[in-house]
Amino acid sequence: MHKDVTEDRAVVAEVLQKAEYMTLALVDGDGPYSVPVSHAYENGVLYFHTGKKGRKAQALCAAVEQKGRVAFSAAVDLEMKTGDKACQWGYKFRGVLGSGVPRFVEGAAEKIAALNSLMRKYAGRDDFPYDEKILNITSVVAIDVDRATARLKLT
Repeated sequence: MHKDVTEDRAVVAEVLQKAEYMTLALVDGDGPYSVPVSHAYENGVLYFHTGKKGRKAQALCAAVEQKGRVAFSAAVDLEMKTGDKACQWGYKFRGVLGSGVPRFVEGAAEKIAALNSLMRKYAGRDDFPYDEKILNITSVVAIDVDRATARLKLT
């Protein structure tokens, strides 16, 4: 493992909690597919929501049915590095790469709890009402993260 890479769960959690979005990586019949999603990370689980139609939804359904894996990445504290030589250019950042097994969150109470995690992250509170009609057409996905590393490229 590189010297600037760690499996420290606290560091992984900090990056995932601070990241504005994560990029979800899936595979379907057309090949690799990645898409940015809003997310929340709590207790080793990533949560996000999606509609029930479209490529992302179909790829997730297939992954869940096959007990397959998905991957994700996120980065924070991006700062461009410059220099007199081409090899001196690049970025400083803290990032996470990981994977896990997705599952659909079932039941109104668990679904609302997962959505509340998202609202706490993005709105700073979780006391919002939910429209039952919207809840019925929204899928909430949990990824039980079993592999994750953080890269701390700070120089």
